[in-house]
Amino acid sequence: MIVTPGPLAAPAARLLAALAAKGHDVRDASAGPPAGDGPVTLAISDGPFVFDFAGLVRAIAPRPFRVLVLSRLGAHPDAKAASLQRLWRMEEHVRGGGAPTLTLRFAPLLGPDTPLWNRLRTQPSLPRGGRTQLNPVAERDAVETLVRALGGDAPWGDWFEVAGPRVWTLGELRDLARDAGRGRDAGEWEPALDEMAEHRLAESAPWCARFPIAPTPIEQAVRGEVTA
Repeated sequence: MIVTPGPLAAPAARLLAALAAKGHDVRDASAGPPAGDGPVTLAISDGPFVFDFAGLVRAIAPRPFRVLVLSRLGAHPDAKAASLQRLWRMEEHVRGGGAPTLTLRFAPLLGPDTPLWNRLRTQPSLPRGGRTQLNPVAERDAVETLVRALGGDAPWGDWFEVAGPRVWTLGELRDLARDAGRGRDAGEWEPALDEMAEHRLAESAPWCARFPIAPTPIEQAVRGEVTA
């Protein structure tokens, strides 16, 4: 069972919805104490709620639990973006709780209908002439990472950057989207542009080895193509 502290911000909410669609039991802690006495995975991210980790733990006590932190690239105490500072404080607070904790910092997620891809399909103007460098990752690879984390028997601990191995500029991604036409909506910057501006080149190898994952090339991910 997966329990969340309340409505989570994107992309965590969408990733957990994908898990629910795959048959995982995902519940909001506000619905009351979960039934049964089996182990619980607490899925933590930022969202429109007052974060109360101790209260969340009390809500499931005395059941055994572990914590899955759905964070984003760039989380750091010295980040300029307030959202990234907040994520760092959340990470540290949860790690300090002593429970088995797995922290996943997600790069920008791309797929045939993700908010970022739909935004790029509108051919928007870009800051810094589109030179911002990113390590985008296929959204389906992010979901598969969660499936393997929840189903595996490896001890939980440490943190991983869920990021693709190829470096793209934001301008290159917009060029890739040029021939796709507009999506079902105008999309949005996910993550926000101020967060993207603070991304540093990510290291994908530890993530790929831990789960293990063969990252989907972005050109295939945005077309919905499945690799063999």
